[in-house]
Amino acid sequence: MGTPGFAVHFLRHLQESSHRVLAVVTQPDRPSGRGRALVPPPVKSAALDLGLPVLQPESVKDPAFAESLRALDADVFVVVAFSILPAAVLKTSKYGAVNIHGSLLPRYRGAAPVQWAIANGDQESGVTVFLLDEKMDHGPILEQRTVAITEDDTTESLLEKMVAPGCAALDAALATLESGNLRLSAQNHTQSSGAPKLKKTDGLIRWESAAAEIHNRIRAFTPWPGGFTAFNGKTVYLRKTSVRENTGSLKPGEIRIDGKDMFAGTGNGLLQIIEIQVEGKRSMPVEEFLRGVQQKEKLWFKNPD
Repeated sequence: MGTPGFAVHFLRHLQESSHRVLAVVTQPDRPSGRGRALVPPPVKSAALDLGLPVLQPESVKDPAFAESLRALDADVFVVVAFSILPAAVLKTSKYGAVNIHGSLLPRYRGAAPVQWAIANGDQESGVTVFLLDEKMDHGPILEQRTVAITEDDTTESLLEKMVAPGCAALDAALATLESGNLRLSAQNHTQSSGAPKLKKTDGLIRWESAAAEIHNRIRAFTPWPGGFTAFNGKTVYLRKTSVRENTGSLKPGEIRIDGKDMFAGTGNGLLQIIEIQVEGKRSMPVEEFLRGVQQKEKLWFKNPD
């Protein structure tokens, strides 16, 4: 059970393993693009390529969905970035459901654990495989693997780093279930923290913040919602940045162009802009962007109107 591209890795891993994948459950096709044509989730496309049957319930609470799962007579459900499952669904397999989650639970419970770990400047994250219950990322832990976060990691690169240890943790968890020798570790719920679903406004750059904080949020929120600000009346997305010392004492949002380089002042330190994207156009190196910039007076990044 899963929807995004991250879940596809685990579907393919299971299909190549000694386990038998009976069916794949994913979200319904959704309209996308200017034409609003229906687009299948990545997991559906992968399942069809593998010749696997696909279920796309409008609601996991639909009794008919639970009955369709019961008919499969599955040993276990493997869940990756899908949905909270009600008890009626969890009871339709022998062992319930194991969930693969991109954090070291109980930290970062919620829809965006990888993004918030990077945004908060953490130096490590990980993958947790746990038994699902009816609460958000709450059940007992089967396996965990730690993954380092480097200062250049983005959400995309960190998700890629989680695939191999995540597959290894899944293999170990399924072997434990098969053996019947469960080694469950209850989460310390007093240490839990949230990772709520991202909102568009999370990407708004606040130039009074420190350069390191802005840099972390840009890494975390690319491609969506992106780290965005306004330049010459247009919304721009800063796609790649680095942190420098504020030797020139630029004010928050004030821009300095130094040859082919572009810097912005913050509440603490300078932010060097490496790649930038004007809304509606492609992302480009800042050197290319600066060819169209005329510096007749002071330039500023500001909050979009």
